[in-house]
Amino acid sequence: MIPAHLLAWERCERYKRRHEPDAARATSEIRSETLRKWQTEWANESNGGWTRRLIQDINLWRGRKHGLLDFHITQLLSNHGCFGEYLHRIGKLDTAACVDCQEQVDDAEHVFFVCGRWWKQRRALEVEVEEDVSPDNIVSIMVEKRSNWEAVVRFVNLVQSTREHEERVRQRLRGRMSVIFFCTPKAEVRGVESSLFC
Repeated sequence: MIPAHLLAWERCERYKRRHEPDAARATSEIRSETLRKWQTEWANESNGGWTRRLIQDINLWRGRKHGLLDFHITQLLSNHGCFGEYLHRIGKLDTAACVDCQEQVDDAEHVFFVCGRWWKQRRALEVEVEEDVSPDNIVSIMVEKRSNWEAVVRFVNLVQSTREHEERVRQRLRGRMSVIFFCTPKAEVRGVESSLFC
């Protein structure tokens, strides 16, 4: 979606040029200028570096003829989701490391493009789309044709669904372990008293 301040600028420009003989051409020129300004702002923005790396050309992204965003594709594009780095940053995990390969930073780039746990699925995706996937080309591959979009969606959904399920299992186990620890007689925990913590 075009940022609000650019839409406001565009509407002001359309209002100023409303009496021109070829209003359709003026509207088209103004929209082109709006999109040019947006691309310039996008390229120079300091926030959202991961998303900007994936979606380098907003016109390519906006002009796609297929592809709805779902929960997991949004996680790929935003780097917010079931990733150690993100969960650590928001205080849900003690470490940002990958639980599968112990790489220090578990983020969207690591999960979808590097982690050895998913190499077979990643390779199957590359065979299906007939190209090696990387953060720098994944979006252009997706928008090229519907079958590519669907292949990427299947890959991302498989990876993230599996990771989310496994993280829920780990959380339940951590919860049980803390209940076991806090409900164990102190004598067993500290070797001092026999009263219970809970």
